Amino acid sequence: MIVLNFEVAGIIRRARRFRYETVKAVSSSLASVSDADMSRSLTFLNALRSYIAHVISAPALDLPESSPYEINLGEPEKLDMPENESFVDLMVMYDLLEKEVGNSQSARQATGIISHDHLRMVNLINKMEDFLNNYVKEILPLDLPESSPLRDVTGGGRTGV
Repeated sequence: MIVLNFEVAGIIRRARRFRYETVKAVSSSLASVSDADMSRSLTFLNALRSYIAHVISAPALDLPESSPYEINLGEPEKLDMPENESFVDLMVMYDLLEKEVGNSQSARQATGIISHDHLRMVNLINKMEDFLNNYVKEILPLDLPESSPLRDVTGGGRTGV
């Protein structure tokens, strides 16, 4: 994926990191979400919300000598599908966030986010947060003795030096 806006690139990089963290969480291989994984997931969304708020509040830069400046983010990392269906849903929503912001009008300008793109991003983050707070916290854990495990564990995250 190539974007022309370094702040949009920052949103995408963060969303990709948080997507990875979600898929590699200990709870990804379960039909439940631990308190620690829930807290981390909500913290990731808050970090995205804060970064976007920073971008919105910062003045737009005039960059006539460097714009357009292509930022090649590459393709999103291929990740195994987690066992935890709620984490699958979060993974899909992170993918949608990346697709929406990466292909937005804002991605074509040097800096800043236009109001319509901002609303799309905030609404997706709000939906993810609402999903965690009003579905995952209320419904999980589920007892799935006949259908779980359905998938292999996604494995550990990156380690060490």
